[in-house]
Amino acid sequence: MTGDAPASAAGTVVATVLVVDDTMIPRVTLARGVAHEGHRVIEASDGREALDVLRREPVDMVLLDLVMPEVDGFEVLETMRADTELREIPVLVVSATEATDDVARAIAMGAIDCLTKPFEPALLRVRLRTALEQTRLRRLEQDYLRQELAMRQQERLAMLGRLSAGLGHELNNPAAAALATSRQLGQALEEADALVPRLVRDARGDALVEAVRDALAAPRVSGVDTAALETVLDAHGFDDGWYVADDLRAVGMDAARLERVLAIGADPALAVEWLHVRARIRNSLGFISSSVGRMAELTASLRRYSFLDQAPQQDVDVRTGLDDTVTILAHKTPSDVQVVRDYGEVPTIHAFGGQLNQVWTNLLDNAVDAVHDGGTVTLRAVPDGAGVRVDVEDDGPGIPAELLGTIFDAFVTTKPPGQGTGLGLNIAHHIVTDVHGGRLTATSSPGRTVFSAWLPPAPQSQAPVA
Repeated sequence: MTGDAPASAAGTVVATVLVVDDTMIPRVTLARGVAHEGHRVIEASDGREALDVLRREPVDMVLLDLVMPEVDGFEVLETMRADTELREIPVLVVSATEATDDVARAIAMGAIDCLTKPFEPALLRVRLRTALEQTRLRRLEQDYLRQELAMRQQERLAMLGRLSAGLGHELNNPAAAALATSRQLGQALEEADALVPRLVRDARGDALVEAVRDALAAPRVSGVDTAALETVLDAHGFDDGWYVADDLRAVGMDAARLERVLAIGADPALAVEWLHVRARIRNSLGFISSSVGRMAELTASLRRYSFLDQAPQQDVDVRTGLDDTVTILAHKTPSDVQVVRDYGEVPTIHAFGGQLNQVWTNLLDNAVDAVHDGGTVTLRAVPDGAGVRVDVEDDGPGIPAELLGTIFDAFVTTKPPGQGTGLGLNIAHHIVTDVHGGRLTATSSPGRTVFSAWLPPAPQSQAPVA
């Protein structure tokens, strides 16, 4: 049964209260007292009806009699405690004065307080207001935590978006180069096939093929003088010697070996064509190999960085994590920013590697931003007691003194509006201190800012806090 509550002083119903009692007179009396305070009242005559109401309607508070037939108050409490949606509803038990053991048992099961029968209106008023105020504050806290978690998730997603975009660009470059070079390789092979009949007809074709093979198989000469190659080609009447010379230089061909090849056979043009097409094939294969190798390197770095297919806790070498982070952020590190790695012999630590890499990403990203007009970022890893200390240092303008004391607080940022959520350092501090039981500090002055993370041999918690 639902009772209509009189309007409160503000003209609105304050809360919905469920009154559960198998005896009609106490139930009606309680319902009237609750309604008098301006609340909407729902009445239930036993525990089963109460549970039906709780599953059907939103309820802010329950006044619960303990001793009822069939489903009693204890079973209602047990059911509510097992339900994630019901366990947060405050329950005020209603009991006779002498039933102290029952009251103690009910409070142990989650009830917040007891209202004795017969009740005093003033006591009912105080109990209601206290319980509902606690509920209001708890919900405000939960709303704040949900908002903070949503912001943290937004920061993580923003970081992943930046990394994904950068990695897409980094992977696209060698992939496009490999694709274009593979087409050039196909064209060069067709040209090589077209030269075969001419080589067969040449009286010294076999000797020419052997000479080209030997010339290309010989150790490469470093610092080849392209002008010397052009001079040799020009001397033999080649108008496009500069074009051929560049490909020959790329395979380490020097002027002396070129002269020996041109001395084979009666047709120098055929010798140059065969040598050139073989050099282009060799160069194309090398370029494809280096491009695919770059993609494999990026993929391996990403796999290590994310600890994909691995348990959350691992034996971690922080130096590997720092190196992978540098690789992952290479796309947004300007060419005039120097990243120096100064590593000592550090022990491995048992840690949440993926989360530590998030720390390194935030710190390195901030340091690179601080010296975006050119400068130096230094990554340092040294043993510190039984653990490891990692420093990320930059020679940028520094953090303003008024922000340094709050730099790890949520929503504090030195970046312009729209360029940061102010949660990166807050998350990094949480991972180092709360998850791993370490320390994260910052010191700053113009020309030198250092973030230092000390990490123990093993985290202090068994799982990362959300």
